[in-house]
Amino acid sequence: MNNSDTSTESLWEQIKQVLREFFRGGKERVSGLAGTIDRQAGMRKLAAQIGLLRRERHQRLLTMGKKAYSLHTRGKVRNRDILEDCLRIDEIEAEVSEFQDRIEQIRRQAGPEQNLVVELEDEQPVAGEAEVPAGDTEENSAQADEE
Repeated sequence: MNNSDTSTESLWEQIKQVLREFFRGGKERVSGLAGTIDRQAGMRKLAAQIGLLRRERHQRLLTMGKKAYSLHTRGKVRNRDILEDCLRIDEIEAEVSEFQDRIEQIRRQAGPEQNLVVELEDEQPVAGEAEVPAGDTEENSAQADEE
């Protein structure tokens, strides 16, 4: 072998080594990127679970409030904090009823020829009007009163 063959061989070895390192580094970068993607997906999945749990918590709080108000309508709430809220709900319902009566009075005064129509934005029943689930027993009522 002559000197030029040796230097060509050495050059090829250097090129092979550079290519090996380049592809090894690319493989590590791809592997790192895949790990990042997996971590992001895991975090998004956990965040979605947190969202579901928060919605369930919110629904349960609404249900508890409806149950407490239902107990109030039956005279079974003695806890001052809850009773104050229930009494305020009663006041609000009375105000709503008064405003609805005023609307009807204005309609009657205007007469049928004017055909006045007012759509209320929220005609959902008051919390106490909703049925309390079957699990509501006298024993549960007593426990709620104690709290």
